[in-house]
Amino acid sequence: MIPDIDRTAEPVVDAAVIGGTLCLMSCFAQHAHPAYAARIASNLDRLAASPAVSAELRTVCRRLAERWHAFHAEAAKRSEARAPDDQRSLQ
Repeated sequence: MIPDIDRTAEPVVDAAVIGGTLCLMSCFAQHAHPAYAARIASNLDRLAASPAVSAELRTVCRRLAERWHAFHAEAAKRSEARAPDDQRSLQ
């Protein structure tokens, strides 16, 4: 039998979001791919908006999200600069 879920309880922060975000930060340190930075910023935005975390942690996550949005923009510019310009016709 599957237990009922109490939908009236206060939401719980998914530990996987926090763990995944930390893992992605390590990935970005090795390979500064814009997709990593975008996902990190998105996860931090999610945590910053979560009523299940303390006000202090929401503030930290909001500030970090701002920085990771900037990291994403920088990584995207670098990625575009490195992409080869393919002059072949699609015909």
